[in-house]
Amino acid sequence: MQKFIELLESQLGYSEKASGYTKFGEWYGKNVEFDADYSGAPWCEMYLSWAAHKLGYEEWVGQFAWTVAHAKWFKEQDAWGKKPKPGAFVYYDWSGSNDLDNIDHVGIVTKVEGDKIFTIEGNIDGGVAKRKERDTGKVVGYGYPEQIKARLDEDAAREAAEAKKKAEEQASVPPGPGTDVGVLQMPDESLTGGSEATEETKEDTGSQRPHPRSEGSP
Repeated sequence: MQKFIELLESQLGYSEKASGYTKFGEWYGKNVEFDADYSGAPWCEMYLSWAAHKLGYEEWVGQFAWTVAHAKWFKEQDAWGKKPKPGAFVYYDWSGSNDLDNIDHVGIVTKVEGDKIFTIEGNIDGGVAKRKERDTGKVVGYGYPEQIKARLDEDAAREAAEAKKKAEEQASVPPGPGTDVGVLQMPDESLTGGSEATEETKEDTGSQRPHPRSEGSP
């Protein structure tokens, strides 16, 4: 996640253009949601999705444009909670309802000090990517990408171990009846008989040449 944060930091100060255009929205519309124009849409989520794509983290960070859907995804992945920590996605509801369906905004936590969190957020303060210092009064919850990655890594390691075990078991099983591959050998007499038969055939063939027919013969 440190690489992820560093990539977001490289975009600090980015500001949306006329009509709310951002490169993050344009990228999202061309690479994730192919049937819609997101170039002028609210972009706090797409800023994070763009960074995930750049680093190849899509599977465990997610690719979303809507904060509510992304928060619910974290919850479905069993990677949702109330504790802030660096690398966690932080979801806000400005009304303070603490309801996932009312989430308005997202950022990423870079540091925690007491009851203060320090974040990087896109589309804030007039459409800019900025660092923010916040209390947690408006926080609905946190999504933890690293928890998803850890689970995926465990699943991959288990599948690899099972595949290796299966291959070893198959290799240790002795071949069954009829599985040995040998060399086909013909009896000597068959080979000899075949040779003699060939010679006889040659002689017979030669003795039965057709006689030339004279002109006028019936």
